[in-house]
Amino acid sequence: MFNSKPQTLKELRALGFERYIVDRATHPSYYASSWPTVGTGHILLGSKMQHRLPHLMTNSVLVVAISNDWEEGCWWRLQNMLRYSERHGITVAFEETSDMSTMPADAIGIMRACAAMLALDGGFEWCLLLDTDCKVEEDTLVRLLEHDRPVVYPVVVADNDEYPGTGLSSPILELGQGLVPVTWSVMSCMLFNTKVFNCLAPYAWHGHDFHFAQNLGHFGHRIYVDTDTVVHVTKGPARWPVTEWAKLWEKIGHNYEKRRNDDRHREPPPGFDPAFGDGDVDEHGVYWAMEEWKRLGVNGPMAGNPTLRQNGKEEAHDAKDS
Repeated sequence: MFNSKPQTLKELRALGFERYIVDRATHPSYYASSWPTVGTGHILLGSKMQHRLPHLMTNSVLVVAISNDWEEGCWWRLQNMLRYSERHGITVAFEETSDMSTMPADAIGIMRACAAMLALDGGFEWCLLLDTDCKVEEDTLVRLLEHDRPVVYPVVVADNDEYPGTGLSSPILELGQGLVPVTWSVMSCMLFNTKVFNCLAPYAWHGHDFHFAQNLGHFGHRIYVDTDTVVHVTKGPARWPVTEWAKLWEKIGHNYEKRRNDDRHREPPPGFDPAFGDGDVDEHGVYWAMEEWKRLGVNGPMAGNPTLRQNGKEEAHDAKDS
């Protein structure tokens, strides 16, 4: 009978168990696993590393905004969140989805489905989807990632809601209660492990918030809401069925013209001074939290040949070299 205390390798070898000790690269049970690491996300995992499957870009996040029709004060907050996340070791990419709506909001489901596919095809571990009326904080993404849950939302607070008192989740949540499981929650800002998208058909993204939660639940995924991480939205969610017909069409017409004609709100924070602030404002008055992000253009960084980019701008071909 063995002593109850742990055996040393020397003692185990003396007992004839050397064939079971996998401590050398020549052992028949030794399998090499050499993964390149991108960024510092694997370092951030700490003790969580022991129960995580390997990933090429650990803690990489594709942040996707649903359209580019930003409400005032939301763009610069997003920029600051991206910078904060990157400086905390997270590999971050950002994309705005093309607005496919014939009428306002009728294609949000398609846009979200396309964002999910983009995150999967791009090899990201996480995807944060957010609407363009979200006033995120600098640490919103970092706080959500710390939970290491497949589906986690921040708690959403509407600054201006036409129907006050109507719940934005079920059950209705109170702030400061930690991480709380819910039946459904408003889809303004959502963090997913991209593996969740493998089980969701594109149609799952259509319909209302409960419908989406029902599709998640069908595959065993529960939504958790971090009630300590608050994201304000500039207005409450649309509730078309309770809107009077004339007012509904007035709203749709106004939003349609706004989406077609108005310049986008990409202003810097109030009182921002580039001489002392952390960030930059380009010649068009657009705020960028980091200089290198100004490479973004129509259709994002995928547009054109990336080998032609220099100092954040795309150079034209030299006719002599064509």
